[in-house]
Amino acid sequence: MSSAEMPSAPPRAAGPVLVTRPAGRGERLASLLEAEGLTAEHAPLTRLVPSSGEELEAALAQLAAGAFTHLVVTSRTAAEVLAGAEAPFETAVIAVGGGTAQTLRAAGLSPTAVADGSGAALVAAMPPAAPGDRVLFPASSAASRTVPEGLRAAGYEVVEVEAYRPEPADPSPTVAEGLAAGRYAAIVLTSPMIARRAAELGVHPATAVIAIGDPTAEAVRAAGLGPLHQAAAPTDEALVAAVLEALDAAPHETPPSGPAPSAAHPTHPRSKETR
Repeated sequence: MSSAEMPSAPPRAAGPVLVTRPAGRGERLASLLEAEGLTAEHAPLTRLVPSSGEELEAALAQLAAGAFTHLVVTSRTAAEVLAGAEAPFETAVIAVGGGTAQTLRAAGLSPTAVADGSGAALVAAMPPAAPGDRVLFPASSAASRTVPEGLRAAGYEVVEVEAYRPEPADPSPTVAEGLAAGRYAAIVLTSPMIARRAAELGVHPATAVIAIGDPTAEAVRAAGLGPLHQAAAPTDEALVAAVLEALDAAPHETPPSGPAPSAAHPTHPRSKETR
């Protein structure tokens, strides 16, 4: 049988996968999903607004003057805000993962160490603080407390400063209506705020919910969303693997076109969380 006569493979899912990262942050994930034969749609549910003002400027001036022994950066957006900032050679620059490290280099700051991609991994990799160790932690106004609290528990003095703030973003009416009606086979959530925003919009109970890490998974549970599948690591590749696992576990049915059942009263039991 010629290749032209070969039957095409059936679709893996009856509906597309919704990627909800902010603008400029979801393209690679969408491309990886499409490489697996899935249809991916990118509809940001939050937007990232860089901070400016005296507090941030003062913190960066202290950084340049050598007032901090460590600079800890846990997101690419925070690294972008640091473009043009100066850190003495003696200041250790710690990145949460490879993507943040790459952005720091582009911003003119060379990472001293790169953690395995999560705040918990970063805290675990830090040695106990020496006397006088002082950390500058520029981060989102909605950042998890894992890093600053973990570093303080290890004996570091931590100075937190807002580098940017996430704000809710409204998807198109077509996306919002489709999300509530069950048109999407899965939705990928990469922060607690995005998870809460999705819950506000309404997610059909048949839509698989993919969470990037523990804080996001906790927000998903608190919002009553599910079935929940958690990525094994906070990377695009792990998110894709979790999506594939969720879709393989779900019944392949035609997406409903009618209104969704209430999220508070799902019509079927939630699946167990997958890590």
